[in-house]
Amino acid sequence: MDAFKADGADPRPAQYVAVSISAFGFRAQADGHTGWAAWRRIRRSHPALAWAALAQVAVLTGLMAALTLAMWLR
Repeated sequence: MDAFKADGADPRPAQYVAVSISAFGFRAQADGHTGWAAWRRIRRSHPALAWAALAQVAVLTGLMAALTLAMWLR
């Protein structure tokens, strides 16, 4: 789908979506919104990205829990 329409109508606005993942969690930003508003927009327009970010955070949390447990039991 082209951003410009042939009939001279206004082009679609640009869409900006960013998800930053770190050891402390993740930050979502979409179309000038942050936090839960951005997360809702990302889930609606990019469901695969939303699930991948959620899976990444779950894996990092599991690894941190396993590392903490291994160090505590040592």
